[in-house]
Amino acid sequence: MYRKILKADGFSVVETLLDDLIMLVALLSFAQLLGFSIIVNKNQGKDATKATAFAHDKMEELNNLAFTDTTTNLTVNPPYPATGSGLTAGGSISPNAAVANYVDYLDQNGVRMVATGSAFTRQWRITNETATLKRFDVSVNSNRSFSFGSVPATFVVTYKSN
Repeated sequence: MYRKILKADGFSVVETLLDDLIMLVALLSFAQLLGFSIIVNKNQGKDATKATAFAHDKMEELNNLAFTDTTTNLTVNPPYPATGSGLTAGGSISPNAAVANYVDYLDQNGVRMVATGSAFTRQWRITNETATLKRFDVSVNSNRSFSFGSVPATFVVTYKSN
């Protein structure tokens, strides 16, 4: 009978506890990764949605101007003064090349503010396609720093005819 006990197959209590510990560490790591990914997706999704809405707001502002307007300042809140460039061809959508009169800065709620501390940078470019057709390109980039993934950004294009 003593021989049978020595040859018995199976796992010891120590082996089982060690396996349980390894499984616990793996599951906790997975749970932490899952929670982190949920937070990052929520924040980036929220900023991406806001960027799209802010881009469409700028498109509406541009489309509401007269085709020949060359003086309206769209970088400030309404009522718009006649100190800007209106629908004059120009501007840039490159995040590193902001052009005066073709860029504004927004807080988290879409309210215009100064560049320092802004949550979003909104830039636009106006191109004269023909004598009776203008192209508007609007780019909105989040200024928040995300450690992982790309910064939320939106780019929209529309045309306006005379």
